Amino acid sequence: MDIIYFGTDVFYSCFDYLSKHHRIRALYTYHNDEDYFTEYEIVRRAKELGIPVHYEAVTPEQTKAYFKDGVSVYFSAEYDRIIDIPEDLPEFRGINIHSSALPEGRGYYPIESAMERELPRTGVTAHKLVQRFDSGDILAQRRFDITPDMDSVDVYLTSAANALDMTKEIFSDFESAWNMASVQSGRGSYWKRTAREKLTLTHEMDVREALEIFRRYNGMTEAFINGSEYFVTSAVRGQALLPREEIRISDDLYLYAVRDGHVRLTVKPINS
Repeated sequence: MDIIYFGTDVFYSCFDYLSKHHRIRALYTYHNDEDYFTEYEIVRRAKELGIPVHYEAVTPEQTKAYFKDGVSVYFSAEYDRIIDIPEDLPEFRGINIHSSALPEGRGYYPIESAMERELPRTGVTAHKLVQRFDSGDILAQRRFDITPDMDSVDVYLTSAANALDMTKEIFSDFESAWNMASVQSGRGSYWKRTAREKLTLTHEMDVREALEIFRRYNGMTEAFINGSEYFVTSAVRGQALLPREEIRISDDLYLYAVRDGHVRLTVKPINS
């Protein structure tokens, strides 16, 4: 099958599988500094395979041209834009991979939202790509536990492993999977992006609170240090109290005081 792929490194294994067993005609991707998984690996591999890479959004006119030129399906997995589907394109078929057990957890950042809600289980869903966000018929779905020792990166990786299994299952008999898709039942729920204040470390927190924020949000976590805004890329427990609120160790490493000790933060400037 000829495929247009939309996504980043989160579901790289799906891209890799599809590139080996089908023909990926183009990759549409994006870059976001706060994401733990970037697009670097998928872009590198696409260029090795001679697959055109696009950072701009696909237009309805381009979608019509793709399907007229033999594209069979759009495959979207961790893509940050709504794909505008032309109304007068009955042959359009698309799949979206969403990291929640739909219809619960529609919206961006479903993994972080599930952890914020302290859910014991979540899931990943492959559904038909339709104009209404995360609402298409379900092609396949997997559920799994969120254990206390897992952080959001662990959940992303578990979601990706299950997504690869679903992708193999769907494409082993695509027509049957497509025709047997089930309508999402119930009203479901939409999880809004977490408010910025819940992502931001403060000196009034204790060590446990600070590390729990990083456990849930990883690269989305923020901190103000010497008046500047940073994304936190790692956070390690420290027991000792500090003589001042922040101690700079190197360009990207700081000791950050909290009520009962400190956390050792690796950071990168926001909008760097």
